[in-house]
Amino acid sequence: MKNKICTECGHVGKPIPQAKSSFAVDAMIWFYFIFLTALSQLLPLLLVPLTWSLYHLVMFNRVKCPQCGSLEMVGLHSHSGKEKLENPHPITVTRFKIS
Repeated sequence: MKNKICTECGHVGKPIPQAKSSFAVDAMIWFYFIFLTALSQLLPLLLVPLTWSLYHLVMFNRVKCPQCGSLEMVGLHSHSGKEKLENPHPITVTRFKIS
């Protein structure tokens, strides 16, 4: 994975995956709906696990900044990345802990 820059904190480095989808959960859903489809012979039931798997691929195939956790990591050679390299002052983010 190429180095990227965080537009929030200015961290330059390799981003980390946001979250990993669970293969076991996807496999159980597929087996359950294949079983239901075999019993009921309703082929459209297979759209449910297909939709679930596509949702996981789209939502969990993102990366985040290892320093601040922001999802705004851009390439170093992109327009936003070059602007951030020229003006490296981080934007202060205040996070409140709710207890």
